[in-house]
Amino acid sequence: MQDGEVEMIFVISAAPLFVLQDFDGVHHSLEDALEKGVVVLDFWASWCTPCKKAMPFLDSLAVRYKKSNLIVFGICVDTKRSIGAARAFWRRQGFSYIPLWDWKGEVSEKYGVKYLPTLFILNGKREIVYQVKGYSKKIERELEDTLRKIILRDMLDRRKGEKCED
Repeated sequence: MQDGEVEMIFVISAAPLFVLQDFDGVHHSLEDALEKGVVVLDFWASWCTPCKKAMPFLDSLAVRYKKSNLIVFGICVDTKRSIGAARAFWRRQGFSYIPLWDWKGEVSEKYGVKYLPTLFILNGKREIVYQVKGYSKKIERELEDTLRKIILRDMLDRRKGEKCED
C-alpha cells in the first residue's frame, strides 16, 4: 500500500489474546482490557510516516472516549535495534494512549498484519469488528463514526448482560 491508500473492512472474527509490555516494562493483557470496554489496536513503527500521521488522531479518540471505557493500544513493531527511536518519539509526542512493544512480531503475526499502520477495533465479546489498513485524513470522520457505533453497541450488550445476571 502507498502512503494515503486506505482499506477499511468490517470483520467478525475472534481476536487473539496477548500480553505485551509497555515502554516502561509494565505488562498489559488484552483480555483484561476487553473486560473494561472496546479496544483499538494500532500497529505502528517509528520509521512509518503514515503511522506517525495517524497517531494524533488516535490520541484524540483515546482522550474523547476514555469515559466510554475505550482503550487504545499502540503496538510498536520496532525491533530491539530501533526501539530507542520509537520510545523517544513516543515520549516527545506525549500521547495519552498505551504503547506496547511487539519486538518479536508474534502479536502482529497472529493478527496478520502486513501493512503499517493497521488498526483493529475489538468489542467486549473479543471480536475483531473493524479493520483499517493504511491512513488518510479523509477516513477520520468515518472511522470515528464507526467507533462510536461499536462503543454504543458494546455498552448496550454489557447492560443486557448485567440485567440477565440479576
